[in-house]
Amino acid sequence: MDITRATKKGSTTQRTRWLIGGIATTALICGLLLTRSEASHMVSRDTLLTDQVQRGEMLVTVRGTGLLVPKDIRWIATHVEGRVEQILIKAGARVKTGDLLLVLSNPLLEQQLEETKWELEELEAETQALQVAMESELLDQQAAVVNEKLNYERALLTLNAHNQLLEQGIIAVSKIAHEEIKIDVDQFKKRWQLETQRLNKRKENLVAQRLAYQARINRMERILHRVKTQVDALNVTASMDSIVQEMPMELGQQVNAGTNLAKLARDDKYLAELRIPEKKVKEVVVGQRVTIDTRNSLISGTVQRIDPAVINSSVQIDVALEGELPIEVRPDLTVEGVVEIDRISDTLYVQRPMFIKGYSQSDIYLINEEGDYAYKRSIKFGRMSSRYIEVQSGLKLGESIIVSDASSWNQHNQIKIN
Repeated sequence: MDITRATKKGSTTQRTRWLIGGIATTALICGLLLTRSEASHMVSRDTLLTDQVQRGEMLVTVRGTGLLVPKDIRWIATHVEGRVEQILIKAGARVKTGDLLLVLSNPLLEQQLEETKWELEELEAETQALQVAMESELLDQQAAVVNEKLNYERALLTLNAHNQLLEQGIIAVSKIAHEEIKIDVDQFKKRWQLETQRLNKRKENLVAQRLAYQARINRMERILHRVKTQVDALNVTASMDSIVQEMPMELGQQVNAGTNLAKLARDDKYLAELRIPEKKVKEVVVGQRVTIDTRNSLISGTVQRIDPAVINSSVQIDVALEGELPIEVRPDLTVEGVVEIDRISDTLYVQRPMFIKGYSQSDIYLINEEGDYAYKRSIKFGRMSSRYIEVQSGLKLGESIIVSDASSWNQHNQIKIN
C-alpha cells in the first residue's frame, strides 16, 4: 500500500531564505563591483590643476598678445640720385637730430651747382651794367629837361622885357621881333614839357627794368638754392632723436630719388598693438583700462583705437601707454595685455576650467572634502573673464573643482585622485 509523506513546511521556508540571501549577496557584490568600476580610473594629483570657489568682486577681462611699436616712425628718403659713399651709422644705434647717417655722391649734381653759381654771378654783373647805363641815360635826360627849361625861361624873360617897353610907348622893338620871341617862348615851353614827360618815362622804364632783372636774379637764386639743397641732401642726417631701426643700404649701392635709406623710431613714446580674438573684441571699447605685461614689468594704458578689419580671426587694438616706461622697452618687444571690461561685485567665481565658455551649462569634476575623489556635476556659468568665470548655480563657496583638461577621462562620473 502507498504511504503518503507529509511535507515539512519549515524546510521550504529555510530554502526561500537562502535564495533571498543569495540574491542580496549577489546584488551587494555587483554594487561593490560597480562602485569599484566607477572609481577604477585613477588620476595623479600632480597632473591636476584645481581651484576653489571664491566670493567677491570679479574682474571681467579680455587677454591679447602683441608687440610694442614706436609711436613715431619715420623713413628717411632721398629726393636725389646718388651712390652710397659712406655708412656712418648702423641699425640699433641711437642718434640725435642732425647726426650724419650716410653720405651719397653725385658728380653731375655737384657740377650743376657750380654752373648755376656762375650763371647767377653773370646775371648779377649784367644787371649791374644795365642799371649803370640806364642811370646814365636818365642823367642825360635830366640835363635835356634843364636845358629846355633854361631856354624857356630865357625866352620868357625877353618877352616880358619887350612887353614892358611896348607898354611904356618906347618903340625899340620891332613887331616882327616881338612876335618871334612869342613863338620862341611857346616852342621852348612845349619842348620843356616834352622833355619832362620823357624823363618820367625813362624813370618808369628804369624801375621796370630793375624789376625784370631782379626777377631773373631771384629765379636764378631759387634754382641755385634748389640745386644746393639737392647737394646738401647727399649728406643724409637724422630728422629726430631716435633709434635707427633699419639701415638697408650697402657701400657702392646706386639709389634713385624716393628710395628709403633708413628707418628711425622714437625710443621714448610707444604703443602696444594687441591681437584680440574676434569673439571677444565686441566687449572692448575705446578708453578701457589695459595692463601690459612685458614679462618683467607691468605698464598701464588705455585702449586708443580698434581696427575695423578682422585678420586671422583676431582684431588689432592700439593701446596708449602711460607713465614712465621700464628699461626693457624696445621696438617689437612681445607683450601680453589684459583689457578691463567690467567689474562684477559680490559674486561666486572660480578659475575658468579648460574648454568652458561663458553663459553655458557644463559638467565639471567637483572634489570631495577629503580630496581623494572627484564627482561629475552640472554647473551653470555666467560671465567669463580671461582667467575667471562667474558661477551662477551648482557650486558653493569653498568647494574645489578640477580646472585642467579632463577630456581623457570625462566618460567617468567619478575618479579617484592619487
